[in-house]
Amino acid sequence: MSLRVIILFLCVANSFLILSQEDCYNYEHHTHPEDTTHGVHSIKEFFAGGCVEGHMRNYFMATINQGDLKDYWANGTGGALAYHTDVWKGWQFGVKGIFTFNTASSDLNELDTLVNKSAKWEKELFDVNRPFVKHDLDRLEELYIKYHFNSSYATFGKIDINQGPLLLKRDGRMKPFVYKGFWSEINEIKKTKINLGWIYSVSARGMTEWHNLSEAIGLNNNGYQPDGSKADYHMHNHTNGLFVLGIEHELTPGVKIKAFDYYLHHLININWFQMDYEKKHFIAGLQYVRESADPQQVHLNYENRYYQPEEHANILAGQVGWRSLDKNIKITGAYLHGFDTGRFLFPKELTREGFYVSQPRSWVEGFGQVDIIAFRSVFQFKKSGWSNWSLDTRLQHIITDGCDDYQNNKYGTPSSFQGILLVNYSPKKFLTGVHLTFMYVQKYTPDSVSLTYAQTFYKTNLHHFNIIMNVYF
Repeated sequence: MSLRVIILFLCVANSFLILSQEDCYNYEHHTHPEDTTHGVHSIKEFFAGGCVEGHMRNYFMATINQGDLKDYWANGTGGALAYHTDVWKGWQFGVKGIFTFNTASSDLNELDTLVNKSAKWEKELFDVNRPFVKHDLDRLEELYIKYHFNSSYATFGKIDINQGPLLLKRDGRMKPFVYKGFWSEINEIKKTKINLGWIYSVSARGMTEWHNLSEAIGLNNNGYQPDGSKADYHMHNHTNGLFVLGIEHELTPGVKIKAFDYYLHHLININWFQMDYEKKHFIAGLQYVRESADPQQVHLNYENRYYQPEEHANILAGQVGWRSLDKNIKITGAYLHGFDTGRFLFPKELTREGFYVSQPRSWVEGFGQVDIIAFRSVFQFKKSGWSNWSLDTRLQHIITDGCDDYQNNKYGTPSSFQGILLVNYSPKKFLTGVHLTFMYVQKYTPDSVSLTYAQTFYKTNLHHFNIIMNVYF
């Protein structure tokens, strides 16, 4: 019996409960239930008191590359079904499956003859490791046991984390990042949240299979080493996993601080410090990140190292902004500077980072000496006739020392301007549960910067379109 059939059976068997369940977690916002107070007195109540939820998703994506470079498009359709039990003496069990089909697309594997490369972002809708498979791309996304105590919890198994500045879902494709391991959230100290985690396996965005971290790291583009040679670290770095300690504390009303340590065994250690201030109309924030190599890296061949021992990334970022009192309008400006002491690296197979300047199709990972300026405005319309709409616009300027400065530019990314337009629409009444998103991205590098087609392909001088429909239930 296939995974989808099993979960569909659970959905049908429990669907009559959905309308009466008020303690089900909100699938769209990924929150979780606290311990129930009504009591569970039998195995039947433990399972019958649970909840089924899920979503259907259709994602159309297209990229128009520069000049004579080939253009690509794809449409993915799929969904997810999840079930979690009631809570009995603190214990809870959950499972979730997800599936994707390539319903229509151009030939995503056809090479562009000018650069000898094929589609990038469109392939990530499906499975980049099995690019010729179009149907029945299933994944057991969650299978966990969870223990609730007071206002805290601890979870073990295949889990959805979405916490801290790293280990974020970033579900801008058909399947998000999900992890296997241990994760806990402790809220026993007033105004303080502590996260403890150990991650030893991942199923990355744009992939279907699960991989231990030694197998996963390097499945994507390995980029270049600081001396300009091609990096080749896939399967050369053994690790026992990613260990996480995070502390978030509300220092005073409106002032929050967070400190996270990410230790990727045998590879790297990252210290992330952040302070955010929000009061009335004013918004401000400061981030400082430092990264260093694990001592084990020195024992590997130069080309097989994930992080060179002499590299010590230092990144400083800040943002300021204004927000209306009703929180319907938010305008921010942010600036990030990466120092020339080393590149900020974190495996693309694990996450996309959460700097103030981080944006879809443009991330800080891979850069050393870099300056990034970003502006963002978000409008949530409340007037009659427009209350279901929101508008999000973003502008970004990345300034690097050039594509060939591999000491500070792992992927040879050129300086560029990027603009994003995001329009969200959530209809009501009969169409409640439907969420529509249109995202347009333009990346541009001035003509004064001389670039080859290989340096612009899926990096700059392009137009990128996304139309996404989600139906949550």
